Amino acid sequence: MMVTEEYLGRSRLFQRLKSGPHGQLVELYAARLVKDGFVAHGTWRCLSLVENLLRWIARGRVKLTDLDERIVERYLRHRAGKYSIQAGDRAALKRLLSVLREARVIAPAARPPITPQDRIFEEFNDYLRRQRGLAPKSIIRHLPIVRQFLHE
Repeated sequence: MMVTEEYLGRSRLFQRLKSGPHGQLVELYAARLVKDGFVAHGTWRCLSLVENLLRWIARGRVKLTDLDERIVERYLRHRAGKYSIQAGDRAALKRLLSVLREARVIAPAARPPITPQDRIFEEFNDYLRRQRGLAPKSIIRHLPIVRQFLHE
């Protein structure tokens, strides 16, 4: 099994991406793949997906700096018209978003709006901790029941 570092040293795909307009970002992404312990085929799949996303962006669909989860989903819908979406595709693009956020190329992930249920849940969590003096492990045991109660 070829490890990522060996593959990257011989990969024409990686060399092409590295010498392109987003070369530094591709290198950061490749470093993340190495850190995460990917093997050659997984690395190729991730880089190929990133290459196709960058081409889609270059065709004027969006700006790289506007990239977020919503746009990744839009890209995947577009891609699904031509190719089948593989199991790890969303994870690969989520990893790319993470790398781009760490490099401060794109905005941090938008926080989901806090629902009234979330607010009640947090207040009850705080009550269990402060008023009842429960340990974190005890509170965790209560959470599924509380969530189910609030959902109903």
